[in-house]
Amino acid sequence: MKKILNSVLLILLMVTMLFVPEKSVKAAGGFSVSGNNIYDANGNVFVMRGINVPYAWYTSYGKEMIQGAASTGANTVRVVLGDGRQYSKTSSSELEKIIGWCKDNKVVCILEVYDATGSDSYGDLNAAVNYWIENKSLLNRNTDTVIVNIANEWYGTWSGSAWADGYKSAIAKLRNNGINNLLMVDCAGWGQYPDSIKDYGASVFAADSLKNTVFSIHMYEYAGGTSSVVRNNIDNALATGAPVVIGEFAARHTNGDVAEDTIMQYCQKKSVGYLGWSWWGNNDDMKYLDIVSSYQGGSYSEWGNTLVNGQNGIKKTSKTCTVYTGGNNGNNGGSSSGGNNGDNGNNGGPSGGGNTSTDTGSDSYESIFWGKSSAYNWGQAACIPTTRAGGSFNPSHITSGGHFYVEYSGNKGDVELILQSWSGGAEWAKVSPSQSGTANGHYYCEYSYDNCVKAFGTKDFSSYLDMINIGAKSGSIELYSVCYTFK
Repeated sequence: MKKILNSVLLILLMVTMLFVPEKSVKAAGGFSVSGNNIYDANGNVFVMRGINVPYAWYTSYGKEMIQGAASTGANTVRVVLGDGRQYSKTSSSELEKIIGWCKDNKVVCILEVYDATGSDSYGDLNAAVNYWIENKSLLNRNTDTVIVNIANEWYGTWSGSAWADGYKSAIAKLRNNGINNLLMVDCAGWGQYPDSIKDYGASVFAADSLKNTVFSIHMYEYAGGTSSVVRNNIDNALATGAPVVIGEFAARHTNGDVAEDTIMQYCQKKSVGYLGWSWWGNNDDMKYLDIVSSYQGGSYSEWGNTLVNGQNGIKKTSKTCTVYTGGNNGNNGGSSSGGNNGDNGNNGGPSGGGNTSTDTGSDSYESIFWGKSSAYNWGQAACIPTTRAGGSFNPSHITSGGHFYVEYSGNKGDVELILQSWSGGAEWAKVSPSQSGTANGHYYCEYSYDNCVKAFGTKDFSSYLDMINIGAKSGSIELYSVCYTFK
């Protein structure tokens, strides 16, 4: 039966590897992307839960605003800067302080130039690009904590072609001048025309020689006005095969209501990041956008309370980036993009494709992941959400007499299966292998049902199992397949 199972897995591997993209080369020591996932420098999936901070307009309060935003449990802040074209130029020394404050408060720092907001001018976009190049050394020293949002809401017109041309040029110039950070690109139409991503996002992403770009939608009354619009815009952006975040959103805006509850709920389901606008300091006619009553914090506004304390708000869903915790944040895939790919039926890389059940005669197996994904130094090669966390694998299928089967290359025995729960079960259960050997020119490990129960502490996987992780103990591994075989 082992030979039959391995033969079937080999056929699946050969077929699917024709279509599954390899994980992109990680930017030196920093964030990287693969499929719809963003990975931190430790190789763990990172899902942004954050707040926009208006530094450029309130420079004296920068430190306190970042401290306050971090105190909500946010794992990310997006910081408004000026390149001198419209707003006072944020100096290199200021930039270094901002990055330091973010590190002190264990938040990822998204830096964004605001001067080109709403502009269709290539000159304004190029000025932002030049600002980043001026600060290349500082940025490259902090690729593990800093993301570069090239220009806030550049290209105000609701059109995608010229927007794409501008960003193709901007991204190429940044990479050619040695900027290695993860890049963020706002969509056209003052950030509210996501069709620019849908129609042209793939070509913009392809212009990045490091393949390390994430797209951003600003969801106000147009891009986020109704639940159906929210879901469609997120799905369309993810269909490009690249990550997307909601870089700004609120509960309402100038010309109408915003479906903020749906934004947070659907982002949680799809493991899409979100960043609320904004901490404090909006003009008097837009004070409803303030999250708190004072630059230091104070009481939450109605909007702030929803963002921070809501059912899918920051406090309940944010996980600190593991560059600060030194290990795993319990969100390796979270309700992650592995779930997105399972929902969409296409494989986005290390979080694996859809599920396939195959009867081999006396045994059957359910394929959970196949393709090619690497990991090293305690990183995760696959983070596979169960149906409890928005994925496709039903944990009730883990039944007595069965086992997980993992096929990989690297050092023998340097792979591990980790069962994870953030709903009352074991938070990080490492399962001991019950059998190992070689197959199809690779190593394999089996993890019996009994060993899974022993590690996880319960037989009730359907009530508690949220995530299946395949990691490297040390050194490096390349993962090819994961399945559950049952009698």
